[in-house]
Amino acid sequence: MAEMKEMTTEESRERLSNIIVGIVLAVLCVALIAGYVIRTQVKEVKTGAGTVSAASAGFAEKTLFDNVRIGGVDVSGLTPEEAESRVRAYLDEVLDTEFSLRVAQDHEVKTTLRELSAYWVNDTAIADVMAMRDGKDAVARYTLTKDIEKEGLDLPLEVSMDKEVLMTWLQENCSIYDVEMTGSELVTEGGVKKVRLGTPSQMLNLAESAVILQEQGFASISSGETMLRLPLEEYYPPGTPEGYEDYPGIEELVLQAENERAEAEAAAADPDAGTP
Repeated sequence: MAEMKEMTTEESRERLSNIIVGIVLAVLCVALIAGYVIRTQVKEVKTGAGTVSAASAGFAEKTLFDNVRIGGVDVSGLTPEEAESRVRAYLDEVLDTEFSLRVAQDHEVKTTLRELSAYWVNDTAIADVMAMRDGKDAVARYTLTKDIEKEGLDLPLEVSMDKEVLMTWLQENCSIYDVEMTGSELVTEGGVKKVRLGTPSQMLNLAESAVILQEQGFASISSGETMLRLPLEEYYPPGTPEGYEDYPGIEELVLQAENERAEAEAAAADPDAGTP
């Protein structure tokens, strides 16, 4: 009898232990189900203006993060459509701003970036920001959102131009002011032999000009510049007329011509120079 009583007590303890384990498991299941329901059911989310449902709060997943800029344009919290509209409005303003290109003979040719075939290169920037939310769980999205809100995200606004169109435009509108080099001459004026110095060439470097405009044009105009000087190829003729290297006194005649030119250039630069 004592042995049976002892076994009955042991069984009771085991049964009690099983009951406790079952209760604990049941509580855990209830907690997991409750958590799932809370996440999936419409719940209230606090906002600055009051409360909105989770269905409305989900709309925030379709907007850009706070503290986001594209080329300095603030697109924080906007939908992709709103952000693109704001960026393109800024682009239109810059692309239609008139400025001058300084070419040969210090001539200034007026134009706009749009006329030079400018276009938005990284037009997927907004979609790229939106894609940063993809493939991340709630904790990762929350962490990323807070990091961007704190540190900010400023993507470049890249603008370039069609090289072929640009080169053609420069050739037709700027190269027409190029100056070809002329050689020096030995002439007789009033019965006196003189050297008439040649003029240097001023030729627009088309390839280099195109690269400068493609890489720096948008940044320059958007920062407020109104004139861009394009690179010229300048070649200076020798002072001694060709074929007169051994002419008696040619070096003195060349030196005299160079002095006269320097005096003329100084007088043109400062008309008041030498005036008492």
